[in-house]
Amino acid sequence: MKLKQKYSAGLAIVWNRKVLLLHTTGRGMSSSYGIPKGGIDGKESTLDAALRETEEECGIVIPSKLVDKNENTFVVTSRKYKYNKVVTYFIVEVNDLRDIGLKSPDISKSQLQLEEVDIAGFYDYRDAMKLIMKSQAPVITTLLSKGLI
Repeated sequence: MKLKQKYSAGLAIVWNRKVLLLHTTGRGMSSSYGIPKGGIDGKESTLDAALRETEEECGIVIPSKLVDKNENTFVVTSRKYKYNKVVTYFIVEVNDLRDIGLKSPDISKSQLQLEEVDIAGFYDYRDAMKLIMKSQAPVITTLLSKGLI
C-alpha cells in the first residue's frame, strides 16, 4: 500500500513546567490532545506555518523571538487514511503569559477554532502523557529530556 506523504508544523509551548495541549473536536477525551499544529501552505516555512496554525487554532500569537529555532520532528502514519505525515515542531518557553497575550493559563473557548479544537490548556508531564495522542508522545518525551516539564 502506497502512503501519501504529508507535512505539517506546530509549536510545543511550555509555561511553568506545563505544555499547552489542544483537544481535537469530536474525539473522545483520552489520547486525543496534541500541540497546536497544521498543514504547511504553499511556500510557507515550517516556522511560519507553526505560528499561523497556533494563532488560528487557539488564538495565541507567539512572538518569533520566543521560539527556539531548532527543528524537532515526529511522524504520524495513518493506514486508515493512507498517509505518512512528518510533523516539524518548535519549542517555545514562556516565562510570562502576557508575552503571548494571555492574562491567565485558562484559554477561553471564544479564542478557539471550534471546528478543530474545543479545549485548550496547560498540562504537567503526568497529565500530558495521559491526554496526548500516542503519535505525539515523543513531544512530551523531548520536553522532559530537556528539563522543561
